[in-house]
Amino acid sequence: MPRPKEFNPDDAIEKAMQVFWHKGYEATSMEDLLSAMDLNRGSLYDTFGDKRQLFLKVLDRYCTTFVGSKFSLLDQPGPALPTLRRFINGMIEGALGDPQRRGCLIANTVMELSPHEKDIAGTLRQAQKMAEDTFFRVLVRAKQQGELNNQKDPRTLACFLTTMMQGTIVMIKAGAPAEAVNQTVETAFSILD
Repeated sequence: MPRPKEFNPDDAIEKAMQVFWHKGYEATSMEDLLSAMDLNRGSLYDTFGDKRQLFLKVLDRYCTTFVGSKFSLLDQPGPALPTLRRFINGMIEGALGDPQRRGCLIANTVMELSPHEKDIAGTLRQAQKMAEDTFFRVLVRAKQQGELNNQKDPRTLACFLTTMMQGTIVMIKAGAPAEAVNQTVETAFSILD
């Protein structure tokens, strides 16, 4: 009979996510993961597989719990554009307020692994598509509620906002001053007017 696990796998994935998010995939060693997760090598391999399999689980967790929960705020009823503005400002403030300037795990991984890890690139494209589709829904709602000019295309704007958000988060990670980041965001908002 197998011994019951003496650790919470969800907590272990959360700890691994923090390590990958801070260091990136390539720079994260198995020793980093074992130390952060407080596991021995056998427990990690038995539960999560190798480093790559663990990383895929981390990406899934980040996309569904961290990013998905934040984007669900845009599905709230009421005026759409003020909700969108609050959401984007909140994401930017959170990124600027992170003392480690970790950026976004999705954007970080796109830059690090997408060129040579095709299956991971596919997972990341799905995450970016989820963001774009959420922006699209809120912009369609804005158009239906008369908040968005009828000449503006919600799909094009959703793609633009996704790109702007990812680029802005990369700027923050690179150390851009808050003033430059906020000017970028205000320029994006002016396109919606």
